[in-house]
Amino acid sequence: WSTVSPNGKQVVDGARGDLYIRDLPTGTPHRLTKQTDHFEFYPAWSRDGKSIVYTTWNDQTLGTIRIAPAISGEGRVITDKPGHYIEPAFSPDGSKVVYRTTSDGYLRTATWSRETGIYVIPSAGGASKLVTKKGASPQFGASNDRIFFMTFEDEDKRGLHSIGIDRTDERAHLLSAFATEYALSPDEKWVA
Repeated sequence: WSTVSPNGKQVVDGARGDLYIRDLPTGTPHRLTKQTDHFEFYPAWSRDGKSIVYTTWNDQTLGTIRIAPAISGEGRVITDKPGHYIEPAFSPDGSKVVYRTTSDGYLRTATWSRETGIYVIPSAGGASKLVTKKGASPQFGASNDRIFFMTFEDEDKRGLHSIGIDRTDERAHLLSAFATEYALSPDEKWVA
């Protein structure tokens, strides 16, 4: 999970269940947090580069979504219940986080894994709202009220769709037989 900061000066990496930050191109890695209670996964930068959202996992207490200052510090929990959380991403203004929940996958407990889908939550914490039950790799584009996500179509094709956070106005944008994921530019003018 190597993710470069918006200004291109730092990278956050995952290794052995911990997240590390280092200056580019050759800085010394240091831990994002100092905790030893859980594993850390799926880091994503805020657009201003000041915060990192990530997911956690502990076999006893399950997962959370947390936000930590990019300069290092303690991660603040924003989810209100345990779960199987992956792929968090900030909204452009940093006020929201979109993420996906998954099921147990046969290796983890099935507890808190029944309501899978893509959700949005205030970055200050609180109640999550279901946006769509389908898709993967949720991300925001240029606005705070529309989420883009990858779909799995017939004949092994993958699509790029978007939907309003109010669960309306779903749109299909791209379809590819060769894409494994889509990354949307912050201004929505480009897709990688």
